[in-house]
Amino acid sequence: MTLVNTWPLLVRIWKLQRGLLKQAAPCIDELGLSPRDLMLLALIERFPSPGLLARELRLPTPSVSHAMKRLERRGFVKRQNDPDDLRRFIFALTQSGRRALVKGQECLQAGLRKNLERLDPAEQETLAHLLSKITEEPA
Repeated sequence: MTLVNTWPLLVRIWKLQRGLLKQAAPCIDELGLSPRDLMLLALIERFPSPGLLARELRLPTPSVSHAMKRLERRGFVKRQNDPDDLRRFIFALTQSGRRALVKGQECLQAGLRKNLERLDPAEQETLAHLLSKITEEPA
């Protein structure tokens, strides 16, 4: 049973996300990446195929495939044969991709840290716990 008016909450979440992306954009742009590219790099080790990445991010597979080809052309990822099925391929980070990922994560985390400074340590822990709880996939 939901007791809170969800629309204002949704607007606040959207504002936070947009604000963090706007704040980090110049830093991420310097790396030659978009925020979506950065998210793909962050998830590629757990979800190495375009189909798995697409499902995880709830994006169309062709969009993810196109983005991965672009990242491959730019040297951030490399294509490899899937060891479980040689008819398929998977992607892996290159050293350049790993460096860009670390720097990009620093860009985004810096903005979030600024926002989190408004909360005391216990509130930060509570927020982290609650966000984990509501973003878990239902069983």
